[in-house]
Amino acid sequence: MTIPSNQSGCFSFDASAWKATFPLFSSLSDPQAEFYFNCACDYLNNTPASPVRNLAQRERLLWLLTAHLEQLGLTADQDAENAPNGLVGRISSASRGSVSLSTDGSGIPRNGWWFAQTPYGASFWQATLPLRQMHLLPGRPHFARIFP
Repeated sequence: MTIPSNQSGCFSFDASAWKATFPLFSSLSDPQAEFYFNCACDYLNNTPASPVRNLAQRERLLWLLTAHLEQLGLTADQDAENAPNGLVGRISSASRGSVSLSTDGSGIPRNGWWFAQTPYGASFWQATLPLRQMHLLPGRPHFARIFP
């Protein structure tokens, strides 16, 4: 698969390919999808200085983050009856009469809860786990790079 990018090492967004991958958002206009992608780039650097050097991996992560941001916006814009369920976590209890369902995300750290609001964000959070680990390179200065 060829990843479209410009000469500076940045991944270029293809709204139609993104919408084909995430059909839930197929009714979204290309400018709206581009807006959410640009917002995703605020969370994950899309330059050669990105902690994710592999463009194919950066594409997947940015697409997940774009879907997460759109899901949050879609849920806020729709009435509760038509909004996607967005359940994340282990189902901890369920009942039938008068329908009740609750999930448990006790394994999610405090700074990961924003991502845990959608399945796409939870996938992004899990996939970026190596980026939140300390990497020691002996004999070199170590600058704090906290992500995200």
